[in-house]
Amino acid sequence: MNGDLALSDKQLDDFLLTQHALGKIMYFNQPELNNFIILYPPALVNILRSFVTDEMFWPEDESLRKLLRNMTDTGKIYKKDLLKLWQQKRFHTHIPDDDFKEFVIQVLIHLDVLVLPKRYSGKNSVHVDYYLVPCTVKEKMPMSFMDDKSFSNRTISLVYRLQQSSIPSALSFKLIGAISGIWPIKELNDRPLLYHCSAVLCVDGQTELRIIVEDKRVIIYLTHELSKHFISPNIAASIQECLTLTLEAVLTFYLSSIGKSYRKMNVSNLFQIEIGEICDRSPCVVSISKAVNALNWVCDKGINHDTKCSRLWFFDKGQKECQSNCTGLDKTVLTKTPTDKHLARLAKQLSINKCKELVLYLGIEETEWEEIEYVYHKQPLIMKFMALKEQPSKSFNDLLKAQEDIKDGRHLLCKVFREDTGLVDIAEARLQEIPHDDVLNGLSKHLGNCAILLGIELGITITSIEETMTRHPRDMYLQIEDILRKWKSSKKVKPTIYRLMLAVERVYSGGLSYLKDKYLGQ
Repeated sequence: MNGDLALSDKQLDDFLLTQHALGKIMYFNQPELNNFIILYPPALVNILRSFVTDEMFWPEDESLRKLLRNMTDTGKIYKKDLLKLWQQKRFHTHIPDDDFKEFVIQVLIHLDVLVLPKRYSGKNSVHVDYYLVPCTVKEKMPMSFMDDKSFSNRTISLVYRLQQSSIPSALSFKLIGAISGIWPIKELNDRPLLYHCSAVLCVDGQTELRIIVEDKRVIIYLTHELSKHFISPNIAASIQECLTLTLEAVLTFYLSSIGKSYRKMNVSNLFQIEIGEICDRSPCVVSISKAVNALNWVCDKGINHDTKCSRLWFFDKGQKECQSNCTGLDKTVLTKTPTDKHLARLAKQLSINKCKELVLYLGIEETEWEEIEYVYHKQPLIMKFMALKEQPSKSFNDLLKAQEDIKDGRHLLCKVFREDTGLVDIAEARLQEIPHDDVLNGLSKHLGNCAILLGIELGITITSIEETMTRHPRDMYLQIEDILRKWKSSKKVKPTIYRLMLAVERVYSGGLSYLKDKYLGQ
């Protein structure tokens, strides 16, 4: 070969990109893609027909039809199922070996035909065994939830308003894919609530998240089943941080493909963030600066809105104590009865002496305290919780008055609504699976004497926990195994590995390293 006529690497790239622009070939100058050239672009169309096609063109093989039916119903396809579809004889010419298949998968991801459910945190990508398939999801989200008159009182809203009117069609799935690694897509009657440009995600048993992408807006609704005042500030802030980071990363990718002048652009200037509530079946929002610098605002409909709950989207997760201007719990919360989880978190903040003062003020007898102390003297945290539990009908307001009476002015009740989000950075799609029984059995050997507190954090009722303690009074391993078994069989919230990690971390009983090693190789 004549070296004088050889193209340099840059000249070769320019030539290939020009041919790509003319439609003669397909070439992507991106990592994992620039080692291959598609000389016959229609071949990619034929490959797409393997899974993006009308039912009338599905293969006769019932097992393959089942795979395609499941993809259409759920909006996702597992990699093993995609490879199985490509084993059909008619696709062997286009994708003859594993290298070609991996390349085609990367091309489909690049073109947003497939969307990786991943975080955009700048860290190395982890193994994901399934993909979202945006073009297969046609059903729109039913808006009947807006008909519930209580929805506005239980919801805070976050809106990203983009300057450009054309939002890439796969943007909603990239946002959903990123955040579903932390909080899974909610299921109803065994069907994931994944819709065209929208989805409903399950934060916990009482909180759900809706993402809706419109022409120039990304609308987020965070809803608690009781009241927006019960929403965890740490959770709201973590959701906002994840979505903002993802939006910036996705816009950077799309804009950089237009021209070099976009590569150095600050993409945060391409959208405006607004926060607020619900008003007249739509988000009623203001700028962040207005919400932060005012206690309330009056909207165009003449309705006065308090900014306290709206500011949760930008809560400082690092702050240990409430700020000086914190007004404490809202009056709608003060009338409610605390859950076992709330009481356990309050117990952690009280010394034994302070707890004794508090419960005596609430009405338990000295002899009752002594009996509880005798039974649980080796487990002070459980002792404090059981003492607080002796008055099950007491409200948050009763607890607040008791705290004031014993001269404890700390905002302890505000803290019981905070969730630990320290594990958000390691959250990913594979942690949204249900843990294996053998892992749960092994976990009990890595935990201390924490069956009661672990059960509470996992959402097991105190009645069910007491039944476990009675059944296995002297074997803490069997106690924990029984609690984990009950949790895994729960139907209210999907029992995921990530939720288990959160509970184990919360009770400070060890075992988190064991779970990380099993599922993350850490």
